[in-house]
Amino acid sequence: MKRLCALVLLPALLTVHCAARGAGPAVRQQDPPELWRSYAAKLTVGSAVRIATIDGDRFNGTLLVVDESGVTVKPTSRVPEPPRHVAYDHLGQLELRSTGDSPGDRAAAIGIGIVSGAAVFFGALLVMFALSSD
Repeated sequence: MKRLCALVLLPALLTVHCAARGAGPAVRQQDPPELWRSYAAKLTVGSAVRIATIDGDRFNGTLLVVDESGVTVKPTSRVPEPPRHVAYDHLGQLELRSTGDSPGDRAAAIGIGIVSGAAVFFGALLVMFALSSD
Protein backbone atom coordinates (compact mmCIF):
# COMPACT_ATOMS: atom_id res chain seq x y z
CA MET A 1 0.00 0.00 0.00
CA LYS A 2 2.79 2.42 0.88
CA ARG A 3 4.59 1.63 -2.34
CA LEU A 4 1.46 2.29 -4.37
CA CYS A 5 0.98 5.61 -2.57
CA ALA A 6 4.59 6.56 -3.30
CA LEU A 7 4.24 5.62 -6.98
CA VAL A 8 1.16 7.83 -7.30
CA LEU A 9 2.63 10.73 -5.33
CA LEU A 10 6.00 10.91 -7.11
CA PRO A 11 4.70 11.68 -10.65
CA ALA A 12 2.26 14.18 -9.17
CA LEU A 13 5.13 16.06 -7.52
CA LEU A 14 7.24 16.01 -10.65
CA THR A 15 4.49 17.37 -12.93
CA VAL A 16 3.06 20.11 -10.70
CA HIS A 17 3.81 23.01 -13.05
CA CYS A 18 2.93 21.37 -16.37
CA ALA A 19 -0.75 22.35 -16.30
CA ALA A 20 0.05 25.96 -15.42
CA ARG A 21 2.13 26.48 -18.54
CA GLY A 22 -0.83 26.10 -20.88
CA ALA A 23 -1.07 24.76 -24.40
CA GLY A 24 0.70 27.70 -26.04
CA PRO A 25 -0.03 31.21 -27.20
CA ALA A 26 -3.65 32.00 -27.91
CA VAL A 27 -4.55 33.20 -31.39
CA ARG A 28 -5.76 36.80 -31.24
CA GLN A 29 -7.87 38.60 -33.74
CA GLN A 30 -6.36 41.80 -35.18
CA ASP A 31 -7.70 44.97 -33.54
CA PRO A 32 -8.84 47.75 -35.88
CA PRO A 33 -6.32 50.56 -36.53
CA GLU A 34 -8.80 53.18 -35.25
CA LEU A 35 -8.69 51.56 -31.81
CA TRP A 36 -4.87 51.73 -31.72
CA ARG A 37 -4.94 55.33 -32.99
CA SER A 38 -7.28 56.49 -30.21
CA TYR A 39 -5.33 54.59 -27.54
CA ALA A 40 -1.93 55.88 -28.69
CA ALA A 41 -3.24 59.47 -28.76
CA LYS A 42 -3.89 59.23 -24.99
CA LEU A 43 -0.35 58.04 -24.16
CA THR A 44 2.25 60.51 -22.94
CA VAL A 45 5.26 61.01 -25.20
CA GLY A 46 8.33 59.66 -23.37
CA SER A 47 6.42 56.77 -21.76
CA ALA A 48 7.99 53.32 -21.54
CA VAL A 49 5.95 51.02 -23.79
CA ARG A 50 5.87 47.38 -24.88
CA ILE A 51 5.21 46.82 -28.59
CA ALA A 52 4.29 43.67 -30.51
CA THR A 53 3.60 43.63 -34.24
CA ILE A 54 1.36 41.23 -36.11
CA ASP A 55 4.53 39.81 -37.68
CA GLY A 56 5.65 38.56 -34.26
CA ASP A 57 8.31 41.21 -33.56
CA ARG A 58 8.34 42.25 -29.88
CA PHE A 59 10.35 44.99 -28.22
CA ASN A 60 10.33 47.52 -25.40
CA GLY A 61 11.03 51.17 -25.98
CA THR A 62 10.28 54.82 -25.36
CA LEU A 63 7.37 56.45 -27.17
CA LEU A 64 8.66 59.33 -29.30
CA VAL A 65 5.93 60.32 -31.78
CA VAL A 66 2.23 59.56 -32.18
CA ASP A 67 0.85 60.60 -35.57
CA GLU A 68 -1.96 59.64 -37.95
CA SER A 69 -0.07 56.75 -39.59
CA GLY A 70 1.42 55.07 -36.51
CA VAL A 71 3.76 55.39 -33.56
CA THR A 72 7.50 55.95 -33.51
CA VAL A 73 9.35 54.19 -30.71
CA LYS A 74 13.02 54.29 -29.67
CA PRO A 75 13.84 50.64 -28.79
CA THR A 76 15.43 49.98 -25.41
CA SER A 77 18.43 47.74 -26.01
CA ARG A 78 22.08 47.36 -25.06
CA VAL A 79 23.16 48.21 -28.59
CA PRO A 80 21.70 51.54 -29.76
CA GLU A 81 19.07 51.16 -32.48
CA PRO A 82 17.39 53.80 -34.63
CA PRO A 83 13.77 54.70 -33.85
CA ARG A 84 11.16 52.40 -35.38
CA HIS A 85 7.91 53.54 -36.92
CA VAL A 86 5.09 51.00 -36.49
CA ALA A 87 1.90 51.58 -38.47
CA TYR A 88 -1.41 51.11 -36.65
CA ASP A 89 -2.48 48.31 -38.99
CA HIS A 90 0.68 46.34 -38.01
CA LEU A 91 0.24 46.75 -34.24
CA GLY A 92 -0.59 43.60 -32.32
CA GLN A 93 0.06 45.06 -28.86
CA LEU A 94 0.80 48.49 -27.45
CA GLU A 95 0.86 48.89 -23.70
CA LEU A 96 2.53 50.92 -21.03
CA ARG A 97 5.42 49.11 -19.38
CA SER A 98 6.05 49.41 -15.69
CA THR A 99 9.47 50.87 -14.98
CA GLY A 100 10.16 48.66 -11.96
CA ASP A 101 8.77 46.07 -9.64
CA SER A 102 7.16 47.15 -6.43
CA PRO A 103 8.68 45.80 -3.19
CA GLY A 104 5.45 43.91 -2.45
CA ASP A 105 5.68 41.97 -5.73
CA ARG A 106 9.25 40.99 -5.04
CA ALA A 107 8.47 39.86 -1.48
CA ALA A 108 5.52 37.80 -2.71
CA ALA A 109 7.71 36.08 -5.32
CA ILE A 110 10.36 35.27 -2.72
CA GLY A 111 7.71 33.89 -0.36
CA ILE A 112 6.19 31.71 -3.08
CA GLY A 113 9.64 30.39 -3.96
CA ILE A 114 10.41 29.49 -0.36
CA VAL A 115 7.07 27.76 0.19
CA SER A 116 7.23 25.78 -3.04
CA GLY A 117 10.81 24.71 -2.35
CA ALA A 118 9.88 23.53 1.14
CA ALA A 119 6.86 21.66 -0.24
CA VAL A 120 9.00 19.83 -2.80
CA PHE A 121 11.61 18.97 -0.15
CA PHE A 122 9.08 17.58 2.32
CA GLY A 123 7.20 15.77 -0.45
CA ALA A 124 10.38 14.05 -1.59
CA LEU A 125 11.20 13.23 2.05
CA LEU A 126 7.74 11.68 2.45
CA VAL A 127 8.25 9.54 -0.66
CA MET A 128 11.66 8.37 0.61
CA PHE A 129 10.18 7.36 3.97
CA ALA A 130 7.32 5.53 2.25
CA LEU A 131 9.72 3.59 0.05
CA SER A 132 12.19 2.79 2.82
CA SER A 133 9.61 1.46 5.30
CA ASP A 134 8.62 -1.50 3.07
